[in-house]
Amino acid sequence: MKRILSLLILCFFLDAEVEEGSITVNGEMLEVEVTSTYSPQPSYPRSALRQGIEGYVIVEFDVSPNGEVLDPFVVETDQPGLFERAALRSIRRWAFEPYVHEGMPVTVSDVTTTFRFVLAD
Repeated sequence: MKRILSLLILCFFLDAEVEEGSITVNGEMLEVEVTSTYSPQPSYPRSALRQGIEGYVIVEFDVSPNGEVLDPFVVETDQPGLFERAALRSIRRWAFEPYVHEGMPVTVSDVTTTFRFVLAD
């Protein structure tokens, strides 16, 4: 029973709450930071939980002028087929502070974040 309880206690780690991306100004790309205002963690997939598998998923996306996540896709994962769906489902619910450049909210491109799926000891 103790083993089952320890498996049910899961830890998720995100690299940071502030993510980097880029904007284009006068044809030049500028690196900027966006801050998440809402970032629910993904559910640990049952199949990975049953098998005791850990892993990570790197997701890339854009942030709209309204702070919404646009067009997320998986860039890299160490366990193909296990964690991607959970990571994408989670990132689609995230929200960010709109990035404002010269008084106007703008789209921030090429933002990445890493979801780490780790079982608690």
